Amino acid sequence: MKKKVMLKGKLMRVSILLIVLFTTTIYLVTNSRVDSLMDKSIKAKVDSISNMGLSIINNKYIGSWKVKSGKLYIGDNQVSNTIGVLDEIKEKTGAHVSIYFADEKVATSELDSNGKRTLGTRAPSEVAASVLEKGSNYEGMENIFGEKYFVRYIPIRDIGGKIVGMWSVAVPETIAGNQWMKIIAMRASIVVISILCGILGCIILMLYTKKFLTDIDTLKVSFLESNKNSNKTQQRVVSMSLVLIFTFFIIWFTIQGFTIGNVVNNLENSNIKDRLDASSKLGLMLFDEMYKGDWSIKDDKMYKGRVCLNDNEVVLNRINYKEEYFSTVFMGDISISSNAQSYDSSKTIGTKAPSEIVDTVLNKGEEFSGEITVAGKKCIAKYIPLKDKSGKVIGMWSIGVEKKVAAKQIKNIRKNITQISLLAIIIAFSTFLYLSIKLVSDIKNYKVSLQTNIN
Repeated sequence: MKKKVMLKGKLMRVSILLIVLFTTTIYLVTNSRVDSLMDKSIKAKVDSISNMGLSIINNKYIGSWKVKSGKLYIGDNQVSNTIGVLDEIKEKTGAHVSIYFADEKVATSELDSNGKRTLGTRAPSEVAASVLEKGSNYEGMENIFGEKYFVRYIPIRDIGGKIVGMWSVAVPETIAGNQWMKIIAMRASIVVISILCGILGCIILMLYTKKFLTDIDTLKVSFLESNKNSNKTQQRVVSMSLVLIFTFFIIWFTIQGFTIGNVVNNLENSNIKDRLDASSKLGLMLFDEMYKGDWSIKDDKMYKGRVCLNDNEVVLNRINYKEEYFSTVFMGDISISSNAQSYDSSKTIGTKAPSEIVDTVLNKGEEFSGEITVAGKKCIAKYIPLKDKSGKVIGMWSIGVEKKVAAKQIKNIRKNITQISLLAIIIAFSTFLYLSIKLVSDIKNYKVSLQTNIN
């Protein structure tokens, strides 16, 4: 009695199937984590614009929010007259900003297809319930003129703490711009890498069967009773499984570290620079609203209007409402006010800016964005020239964040990808091993009848 088994072909099909399953799992997990990173980045930008934008309005129009004669006011200014500052915020950030009296939009930078402001529209019921009734912030997705926007609504309260309206910011999902191209490139790299690993795995499988299974016909194997040959063949199949899985593991994680890791790293760095760009523009607006007048140097001190900025952190702390961000004002190339701290928690006042920044910002009058070292810490920062009324560059203002903020995000994403990869490899190995052994489990009852055509 004979039983014919296409051992090599079956092992090859099992290998390819598991490689496809592994690739699909890693693709879906990585894709999900990167999408999550992009969502968090845009939400962080919405949060930044929301906080700084409202701070600008509160400083531009002195006084508390109140309802007067059925209208919403801030100080002595009716909210409907705040259109100019809302348009400026939109121009600098690309975000729609609006003010609501209760759930009715009474001031906005948002224009419809006919170029008219969308005044009088009502906020969605779920927004009103969360913000106006519960007093909670609301974050989510909203469809505006056929496009998806990340939105944030926060309650506006009068001097007595009563909620009288809402402040909203909407950032288009497409604001990620060409970063989506990087994500597409990463997705493609996952597929290409996995296919290459699969091809290499199949080549190893073919070489292995040719080298170690030379006593078996690689097309058809006839088994007769022989425990010795059965054990030997099973051991070789197990060894082959180990070699294939270990090889795939090494190749995947080596290449993954240079592709997916770099793409995620570049994405987060770009996201941070984008947030810094928006914050820097709003920061300058806040300087102008809080301290009216020109930038100047008097008696070896830096002024904005009549206010001396030496060792003055009032505006800086309002701009950097989160601890990981920092700001510094420079008179020339020397810092005269900063909320950045060195490792020993001392302020960085009196330190000189790096030479490449001085050349770009002070000498050329251009903005600078990039990675620098501040107080011994690696940071991503943006520097903007400060000019007096004659147009002469007399100083700089910088806003930045420690690189470890980006590194933390990247570390968490890569940790999740690695965990899922390990799980997928363990499952793939276990399944391959089980199926491989099952394919030759009946060898114990048969003796090998050599019908090989391998030399």
